Amino acid sequence: MSSFVPGPDGRLRFASRWIRLGDPTPEMLGDARRQLHWAVQLLASFAEALVPRRPDDSHAAVTWSPERRAFLSEESGDGSELRLGLQPGELVYRLYGPAPTRPEVFEARGRTLAEAAAWLETALAARTGGATQTFRLLEPDIAYHRVAAGATFDAAPADLAELERWFHDAFLLLEAVSIAEEGASPVRVWPHHFDIAVLIELGAEDDRPVDPEEARSVGVGMTPGDDSYPDPYWYVTPWPYPAATGLPKLPPPGAWHTECSAPRTLSAPGTSAPRRPGPPASRGRRSPGAGSCCGKQLLCGNGSCTDYPP
Repeated sequence: MSSFVPGPDGRLRFASRWIRLGDPTPEMLGDARRQLHWAVQLLASFAEALVPRRPDDSHAAVTWSPERRAFLSEESGDGSELRLGLQPGELVYRLYGPAPTRPEVFEARGRTLAEAAAWLETALAARTGGATQTFRLLEPDIAYHRVAAGATFDAAPADLAELERWFHDAFLLLEAVSIAEEGASPVRVWPHHFDIAVLIELGAEDDRPVDPEEARSVGVGMTPGDDSYPDPYWYVTPWPYPAATGLPKLPPPGAWHTECSAPRTLSAPGTSAPRRPGPPASRGRRSPGAGSCCGKQLLCGNGSCTDYPP
């Protein structure tokens, strides 16, 4: 189901309500963000075991369901049509199957990641009627948290609910980008970076093969924070990176950030002042649309600016 419906004037409008952010404040979300980052790795493990692989690793990405308020894996490729979900606000895993089957539920609060993996093994065996499958939890190179070493999940419910709202609102805006922009990917949440994003491939209509390192694209997304900026931020990244000199001036509140591991990155100021050089931060519902327009103009010498649904 799309998050958009036609309005009285024929324009697309959000079917799901945009939710107000800011309580708790962004700087309070760090511990819950790191716990949730590790929790979503079980969805990536599910995909690595049961979803057909793709060269770009998108099989391991998840999406956001505004109806279920949950991260969702892709369907398993064995015919069982199973999907693993994680509702961040409640910190609850759900194994979804074909309707009208009720999902199996695992409440992760007060329990460990290993316990969640054991529950998933048992639930899958019950659903498929096969032997219990042992899940090898991935060992991603992400920020350490004690839950990775066997501690129980104990993030503050209010902080988890706020992170859920960040992903929900981000999905609504990014789906508008995905619908409006030619060559745009579906909205995906990438478990390794823990960002929700759309990739706009430029020149996708060309039939000639292009080296992936030379293929032009603009990434638009939101991350709930990382090691460089602890607070949630929006980013727009053109690829290949443009030269750092002579970058065009951006409309407020846009700003260029070139002092990070991924230089030549376009963004706008975040919800709080950046604490050190790092990936870009941004604020405001219009900023990603303006940023993607600027990115396309840099890479192609042109590019249309899209007015996304308010």
